[in-house]
Amino acid sequence: MPAEQLWLFITITLVLSASPGPVMLACMIDAGRYGIGKSVYTMLGASAGNLALMLLSALGLGLLVEEAEAVFHTIKWIGAAYLVYLGIQLLRAPPLSADMYARNVRSHHLFGKAFMVAVTNPKGLVYFGALFPQFIDINKSMPPQFTLLTVIFLLMDLIWMTVYAVGGHSIMRWLKSPEHQRWFNWISGGALILAGGALAFTKL
Repeated sequence: MPAEQLWLFITITLVLSASPGPVMLACMIDAGRYGIGKSVYTMLGASAGNLALMLLSALGLGLLVEEAEAVFHTIKWIGAAYLVYLGIQLLRAPPLSADMYARNVRSHHLFGKAFMVAVTNPKGLVYFGALFPQFIDINKSMPPQFTLLTVIFLLMDLIWMTVYAVGGHSIMRWLKSPEHQRWFNWISGGALILAGGALAFTKL
């Protein structure tokens, strides 16, 4: 891949990954409630979900979703319902004592939750299916090119997930107050519900 094309892909990915979507929101919330260490599992789960979407796109399912409205809407509604469910769970979550932050949640739960948030976002499948082909030379071997783009995307996305997690972690002292935790849970839960509503009304 020519250097100018590579830098263009990096720039586009860096800008698009910065948007505060459901995955970034999940990283911020989990880091705020459980700390940076636990939020690493959120980041890994989201990365695994994005990797799954990229592999599906490589198999041509990105184009299928873009062309088949029923498939797109099915995935979309599943993702929207899951975000609303997570938001409601957060609204109902009781305040955590200081020594319960890291112990109150299992790592695999954070991983699985983030994986579901990422993999049920049909926009990701369409995004990978539409963007990646623009930077792949069909006259050259496809696997190395696809691997390079995948690694770049995952790294750029991980950088922004870390930024959001650090932002969420920075308010942990403030969250030691039960009253502040209630506010955080309500604001974060409401944001997830709004994100679910926005996803529900997403169009191709």
